[in-house]
Amino acid sequence: MANFRGFIGSELLAINQHLSSVKNMIPAKVKLSNLERRSMFKLHLKRKDFVKAALLHMRKSPSTVPSYVDLTACNNQMQLFEQYTELLEEVDQLKKQLEDARLLLGNDIMKQTRSYFQHCKNGAAAGQTQFEQIFQSLKPYYAVGRNSKKQREALNETL
Repeated sequence: MANFRGFIGSELLAINQHLSSVKNMIPAKVKLSNLERRSMFKLHLKRKDFVKAALLHMRKSPSTVPSYVDLTACNNQMQLFEQYTELLEEVDQLKKQLEDARLLLGNDIMKQTRSYFQHCKNGAAAGQTQFEQIFQSLKPYYAVGRNSKKQREALNETL
């Protein structure tokens, strides 16, 4: 497993400040509903080639561009689109790294706590009351799969 270290408070603060700075650079009013997202044209790789070709034709033959199309705005928006795409790729890579690290950490702690749970289960099966109490306390939280809903409901009733 990779060698992980915890973040100190000042590091977490610096990370959050940097993320906040990035958030402040993005227009805050841009919040789309799911319906709006579905109804919009999507500029994917194949369509990006179309857009680039159309912009090239528009630059070469400005007399063919209708008056309601702002070529300067289109060029600026394409440049911004490229910048946002580049940033998103970086953020996606960072997100994947964070998710992988969290997955490794979660796996390790789950193995350790599961081992403790099994130890308590074995102790309870041997008749030791201290282990029985711990096992019964942890059992509803450990439940996964088909039986987890029933055990969670039982836990909520006792609380």
